[in-house]
Amino acid sequence: MSDKKNEVFLTIHGHFYQPPRENPWLEAIELQDSALPFHDWNERINTECYNPNSVSKIVDSRNRILDVVNNYEHMSYNFGPTLLSWMEQFAPLTYERIIKADIESIPEHNGHGNAIAQVYNHIIMPLANEQDKQTQVKWGIRDFEYRFGRKPEGMWLAETAVDDDTLRVLEENGIKFTILSPYQAEKFRKKGDKEWTDVSWGNIDPARSYKYNIKSAPGKSIDLFFYDGAISRSVAFDELLKDGNKFIKRLKEGVSECRDYPQLINIATDGESYGHHTKFGDMALAYVLKIKAKDEGFTITNYAEYLEKYESDCEVEIKQASSWSCFHGVGRWKEDCGCSTGGHPGWNQKWRKPLRDALDYLRDEFASLFEQEGAKYFDNIWEVRNKYIEVILDRNEMNVKKFQQENFRPDLSDEDKVKAMELLEIQRQSLLMYTSCGWFFSEISGIETVQIMKYAARAMQLASRFTSKNLEEHFLNILAEAKSNIPEHGTGKDIFERFVKPSIVTTKQIASLWALSSLYQDFEDEESVYCYTIRKEAYKKVQKGASTFVVGHIEIQSKITLQKSNVMFALMQYAGGDFHCAIKEYSDDAEFNRIKTNLIKTFLMNPLTEIIRSLDEYFGKEYFTLKDIFIEERRKILQILLKGKLEKFSETYQEMYDEGKGSIYHLQGLGLKIPDEFKISAAYALSHKFNDIVVHSGGFVEDDLIQQASDINYEAKKIDIKLDKTPSNKIFSKKILQNINRLVHSFEIQQADVVLEIFDNIRRLELQVDISEAQNIYFAKIYHRIGAIIEAGTLNKRSSNKRFVEMLLDIGENLNINTEFYRKKLDKLLLQ
Repeated sequence: MSDKKNEVFLTIHGHFYQPPRENPWLEAIELQDSALPFHDWNERINTECYNPNSVSKIVDSRNRILDVVNNYEHMSYNFGPTLLSWMEQFAPLTYERIIKADIESIPEHNGHGNAIAQVYNHIIMPLANEQDKQTQVKWGIRDFEYRFGRKPEGMWLAETAVDDDTLRVLEENGIKFTILSPYQAEKFRKKGDKEWTDVSWGNIDPARSYKYNIKSAPGKSIDLFFYDGAISRSVAFDELLKDGNKFIKRLKEGVSECRDYPQLINIATDGESYGHHTKFGDMALAYVLKIKAKDEGFTITNYAEYLEKYESDCEVEIKQASSWSCFHGVGRWKEDCGCSTGGHPGWNQKWRKPLRDALDYLRDEFASLFEQEGAKYFDNIWEVRNKYIEVILDRNEMNVKKFQQENFRPDLSDEDKVKAMELLEIQRQSLLMYTSCGWFFSEISGIETVQIMKYAARAMQLASRFTSKNLEEHFLNILAEAKSNIPEHGTGKDIFERFVKPSIVTTKQIASLWALSSLYQDFEDEESVYCYTIRKEAYKKVQKGASTFVVGHIEIQSKITLQKSNVMFALMQYAGGDFHCAIKEYSDDAEFNRIKTNLIKTFLMNPLTEIIRSLDEYFGKEYFTLKDIFIEERRKILQILLKGKLEKFSETYQEMYDEGKGSIYHLQGLGLKIPDEFKISAAYALSHKFNDIVVHSGGFVEDDLIQQASDINYEAKKIDIKLDKTPSNKIFSKKILQNINRLVHSFEIQQADVVLEIFDNIRRLELQVDISEAQNIYFAKIYHRIGAIIEAGTLNKRSSNKRFVEMLLDIGENLNINTEFYRKKLDKLLLQ
C-alpha cells in the first residue's frame, strides 16, 4: 500500500444559519425578549458562537492565552445569506474575519476556499417549484460572490433536503458538490461494476466522494459527500465539545485501516454547536484544528481540494426527497410525520399541511399575478426576478437605477417603476415565507411560524394594489384548518389575526413615529426611519403651558419599493405626557395652510377639548398614541418622559442613605444586622455616585477622583453591598480598545505608557472590563511584532527599545496573554 493511499484527511463542516427575523415592513429585527439580555437572537448567537469562532482562544493551565485562532480558516463552513446580511451591519468585525478566513484558506488548499454557498433563505428544495429552486440557487450563488469575491464550488442545501431536480439545478448553475447525511444514500457501486450495494440504512462509507448521475439531465453529474453520521451526532449530542482531547479521540475512531484509498474523515453539524449549544465549544474546535489534528496524523483539507486530488470512483443513488432532520424524507415540512422539536405530550403537527397549502395557494396566485402584471414592465419576468438579488444586496439609489435601466422596459414612468419594484418585492416575500424553520418546531404559534406568516401578510398587502381578489380571505380559510396545540390560540387563522395583523405597518404609523420623535430630537430635513426616507416639507410647533401642539407636512418614501406618500399630521402632547396624533393624505399647500392656521388658533385660544374636536373634524376620528408605535421607539420616548421622575427617585435614595448612614453604621458597630431597605438605597446611591465620577471624567481619572471612587468602594464593602459599575466598565472597555488600536498604529513607548496607566486605573477602581476585542487586536497586531524588535538586536539594558518591549509584554499580561516565550527570549538576550 502506497503512502498516498494511507493519507488521512480531516474536514469539519459547520452550517452556520439563523432564519431571517426582520419585520418585513421595517426591514429590521424588533426587540426579542426571549433573547435577553441581548436585543435579539442573532445578536445573542453571534456573541456566543459566530464571533468566538473567529477569535477562539487556546489557553494554558492558568487560563492565559497561548494562541488566538480563527476557526473558519481551518474548517469548511457555510453561512446563511440572510444572516451574513445582518452581520455585515451589526457584527462587522466578525463578518470581516469570516470573509478573511476564506481568503486565507485559498492558498492553503491549492486554490480552494473553505467557504461554500447556501440556498438563499433555507427553503426545503424538494418541496419548491422549478422557478423557486432556480432563484434560491442563483440568489445564494450571487450573494456568495458579492461577499467572498469568488464563485462557490459547493452549496449547502437547507436541512440537506435533496432530490434529483434539486441536484440538476445545482449542476446547471455551476455547483460541483453538496454534502448529505449518510441516511440519504440508497445504494452505490464502483465505476465499472454492474451490481449495486444497498446502503439505505446509513451504512455508506463516508470517507470518500461519490458521483451522482442526474436522471433529469442525462449525461450530467454532480459530486456528493456523505458526512460521518455517528461522529457528527456525538458532536451535537454527546458533549464532545467540552473536552478537545475527547473530541480528537472520537475523530480518530472514524479512521479505518481497511480502506485502501486516501480517506476523508468529515463531519457536519449546525455551526451553533461550537459555542451556542455547548459553551466554549469553539475552544475545543480550535484545539483540535490548530494543535491536535496534525499530531494525530490528520491533514486538514476542504471538500473542493479533496475532490481535485481524488476524483470520485464510485457512483451513488440517493433517496429522493430526503433530509438530515426527518426520518420520513421531507414530511417535517408538510405533514404530521412525527418529527418535531420542543413539543409536549399529546401535541401533534397536523397544522403543517394546511400551513403549506395556504402558502402554496398564495405562491401560485403571486406567480400568476407576476406573469400577468410583470409583462407590462419586464421582457423576461423570471430572469428579472433572478437578477433582483443585485438590488437586495445593495439598495443605494445609483445601484437601483442601474438595475432598472438594465432590466425594466424603457420609458417607464416613475409610478410604473414603483409598481415593478412592488411586484419584485411580492416575489421576495413569497420566497421568504417558505423559510424552513416555519415548520420545523412543534407549534404553529411559535415565533418562527408567525414570522413566515408575516412575510405572507406583507406580500398580500403589496398584491392588493394589483388585484381585487381577496387573497387574504381564502388564505385564512385554509389556515383555519390548522389547529394549535395550545387551545387558547385556536387555529392558524386566529394566530394570524392575533400575532401577525398587529405587526402590519402603514404609512400613517411611520408618520406618527416621526411626529412623536420630533418632539425629542432635532430632525434634519431628510431622515431615515427604518427602511423609509422622510423629507420634512413644513413643521410648526407651539406650546401652551405644559402642552405642546405640532402640525406638519412630510413626504415618506420606501427604500424598498420607492413608493412615495405625502401626508400632513397634527400632534397634541398633553401635560401628562400622553399623545394624540392625527394623520391624513396631503392635498395641496392651500388646504394645509388653512388647517394649520385654524388648528394653532384653536389650540392657543380654546380649551383642549376644542382642539380634539377640531382634529376629528379635519382628520377624521382615527388617531395614534404612544401605544401605536413600535415597542423600541416607545421605550426610547418613555425613557425621555421618565427621566425627570427617575432623577427624583435618585435624589430620594441619596437622601435616605445620607440621613440614615450614621445610625446604620452605629448599629453595625454594635454587631446588629443592617436592614435590607437601607442596603437597597445605599446600593443605588453609591453606584450612582461612583459612576458619576467616572462618566463625567470621560475616562481621564485624576488621582483625587480615584481616591473619591476608592472611598465609595470601601464604603460599599463596609456594609456588604455590591456596586453596579456597568456604565464605568463600558467606558473603560471602550477606552482600552481605543488605545490598543492607537498603539497598533503609533507603536511608540508613549502610547504604551498610556495603555498601562489605563490598566492601573482599572485596578484601582476595581472595575470588571470586557477586554476580549483588545486581546484579539493585541495578539494579531502587536504580540508578534515584539519578536521582530528582539531579533533586530538593538536591545541592551539601558535602551529605550528594551523598556518598550517590557511595556508591551506588561500590556499582554494585563490582557491575560501568556508572554513567557518573549520574556525568556528578552532575558536570554540581555544576559549575553
